Amino acid sequence: MTRNLPAAVLVLATLLQAPPAAAVYECGGEYDTCTCGRDNYCLCDGTCGNCVWHAWHSACCNWGRALEWCTDANTWNDNAASYGYPTGGTPADGSIFVCEPSGTCSTWGHVGWVVTAHADGSFDSTEQSWGGPCGTHSRTRPAGFATGGFIYNPSGPPPPPTNDDADFVSETVPDGTHFRPGESFVKRWTMRNAGDTTWTPGDNYVWAFDGDERFGAAEQTLLPDGTSVGPGATRDWDVPLTAPLSPGTYRGYWRMDRVGTHRFGDRVWVEVVVDDVAPTDGDGDGYAAGTDCDDGNADVHPGAAEVCNGRDDDCDGATDEDCGGDGGVPDGMDGAPDGAPDGAPDAAPADGAADAPDGARLDVPRFDSGAEAGDAAPPASGGDAGCGCAAGGRSPPFWAAGLLAAALVARRRRRPAGRKAGRG
Repeated sequence: MTRNLPAAVLVLATLLQAPPAAAVYECGGEYDTCTCGRDNYCLCDGTCGNCVWHAWHSACCNWGRALEWCTDANTWNDNAASYGYPTGGTPADGSIFVCEPSGTCSTWGHVGWVVTAHADGSFDSTEQSWGGPCGTHSRTRPAGFATGGFIYNPSGPPPPPTNDDADFVSETVPDGTHFRPGESFVKRWTMRNAGDTTWTPGDNYVWAFDGDERFGAAEQTLLPDGTSVGPGATRDWDVPLTAPLSPGTYRGYWRMDRVGTHRFGDRVWVEVVVDDVAPTDGDGDGYAAGTDCDDGNADVHPGAAEVCNGRDDDCDGATDEDCGGDGGVPDGMDGAPDGAPDGAPDAAPADGAADAPDGARLDVPRFDSGAEAGDAAPPASGGDAGCGCAAGGRSPPFWAAGLLAAALVARRRRRPAGRKAGRG
């Protein structure tokens, strides 16, 4: 036994100099051949594969860094943060994704290596899985799959911004504004970039319709080429809208959108009242256009008194009903048009204008204040009101003068006899 002691000591010394027993040089067909200052000490289930082994190995090979932990996958994001690694919610080329226990991940969670990140939040990855299939496989994971976020290379470029946010600042067209059916208007919302991202057309930032009444607007309002809205800056979003055709109160919602990734920030709205607009009443007579046959004349409307004036005053489709001959009643006093064939001299015209001739009775003198075509004689100065008594300026006819002379002769013959009788 004494001779065997040096051999036992030699074996023990050899064991003490060996690498840690936890180091695993192969897992799922991959070999730990990269140099990062430490061997891969993560667990492997033998020859099939393990997600943590692959993620640790990928960081060693691509970052040249030996991670300080190799726990269950569902705590990798917490461990990374505790060691000062940058983390976030946006995929980046050459990062590690973390899926915490959920409906898509196992009880222990899942991790893997992001090969290519896409603008819509999805990513291409390489992964191993303890439960198989065995080996390393390429996957394409949808946006939102990495419920625990991403771990970025601490020595690499800055991680991509992850905090999209937007705050409402102001608006035009206050709630409750009234519009006519089909009326066009423009709504402006002013929004502040409250995140740490920059809104650009190339990164698919738009102003998007987000529900209820759309008012005939486009689904998206785009940023003009070359525009960028940095953190803290504001942006006016002008959206042309059209009021609905039916009366009522309407509301529609809008919100910031990073197309293919998510919508974010304050959800704002436009709310307007569409009135039941009555037809216009241009002349204010109580009857609207369409019912009123002349909406520019307040004396003309349904039910108005029909006046003999050559127009349809009561809108019944007939003009000057019952305005025929007036039965000898002087014109201007009987409601019939001046100059109607009544055969009698006119009184002073109701309209203040010279009358038209009385039909065929051209022998009847006219006594209006002014001459008019067809009068039998020139007008008298001042007129005689139709009584036949001359008024200053018109000479009596010759037969009247003869009668007056005969009367004077007869009177002279009778006067002497009367005087003699009076004296006796």
